[in-house]
Amino acid sequence: MGKERGVFLSCGLFSLLVFVLVLGVGVFGQVGDRGLSFYTDYPAVVASEGREVSLDVKLLNTGSEPEDVMLSVSGPEGWNARFETSSYPTIQVKAVHLLPGEEEPKVIRFKARPPEDATGGDYTFTLTAATRDGAIERTIEVTVTLKAEAPEPSEGEEETLKLIVDYPSLENAAGEDFEYEIQIRNQSDKEQVVELSAQVPFGWRVYFTPRWRQEQRITSIKVDAKGTESIRFVVTPPYGVEKGEYPVVFAAQAGDFKAQLDLKAVVTGTYDLELASEAEVTGTGDTWNIKATEGKERHFTLYLYNKGSAPITDIRFYASKPEGWEVKFDPESLEQLTPFMETRELAKVDVIITPPDRAIPGDYQVSITASGQEDHESTKLRVTVGAAMGWGWVGVGVVVFVVAALTGVFVRLGRR
Repeated sequence: MGKERGVFLSCGLFSLLVFVLVLGVGVFGQVGDRGLSFYTDYPAVVASEGREVSLDVKLLNTGSEPEDVMLSVSGPEGWNARFETSSYPTIQVKAVHLLPGEEEPKVIRFKARPPEDATGGDYTFTLTAATRDGAIERTIEVTVTLKAEAPEPSEGEEETLKLIVDYPSLENAAGEDFEYEIQIRNQSDKEQVVELSAQVPFGWRVYFTPRWRQEQRITSIKVDAKGTESIRFVVTPPYGVEKGEYPVVFAAQAGDFKAQLDLKAVVTGTYDLELASEAEVTGTGDTWNIKATEGKERHFTLYLYNKGSAPITDIRFYASKPEGWEVKFDPESLEQLTPFMETRELAKVDVIITPPDRAIPGDYQVSITASGQEDHESTKLRVTVGAAMGWGWVGVGVVVFVVAALTGVFVRLGRR
């Protein structure tokens, strides 16, 4: 009996051990299949007083299951520390959904602005990313060294130059000019020759012009003592530049004193709506000169394409036509026209033109306009109207009747 009991206990302990091992393998196997990478390339940065800190932070799901990652930040009070998307426009985020198997990490942006009363020194922030169930948690320590601004000029001493701009951030399409109007104020007691310069992304063009002589480009300007001059600072990004926010720096120097403005150029997509005839697209068919018959419908195929880099939306069609004519479009509008470089496809619109009954034969002009939210384009169509066949036979009959009548008159006169 004791032996049997011992065997029973041994079997029980063995079963319990197997159960624990199986449970442990299941649990640890499940955790082992999950993973999270959370890091930044720059864990220590320097910022100036009053300037916002902006730092890219990267997350990558190294496991085999999708994860919802909750984000939080702790640190000094009053800094308005937060996470935002890295795309434009920015959106504040508190969680990120990460899919498994992604090769590139998800990039978000940690931002913080020092309060007005913050003094120079080191400030530490703890950035935390944790799975929704709390099983995995990663942290990053970010040190922000706040650099004190240069002290205010002492009594009797003042800045030589002061730069003023009303609109430091402008938005425009790629390839278009960003025009910043800048005032240069000479605060010294003597006339100054101010040298102008700029820092822009590679491949961008810049130039300066006097405010009231925009055709003349300059590299310096003379400013009277205690006087102010206004200039235009023109920046042009390349046509193919990607959408986004780009930093632009304007600098002015008089002698040893240098002042600068930190500006921003927000590049949007380009929009370039184009219209084409069937002959221009396919090499055959209608050109911009067509023939029509009075009182009869004439169908003309209009092709549209977008040479820009961003979609043109809500395109509607209009026609300027002679009195009494009817022009219809099928379809009457297009919801969106995607850039041709992306789809290699053109949109087709059937233009139905109907001259009025008994229209005088001849050449007429119909103007067609396609207008979207972002761009519009117009073209002129010449329509040559001919008489209907029925009226042609009437004309022939009239001529025959007149000839017959004249012939009869001549025969009678000849007999006399």
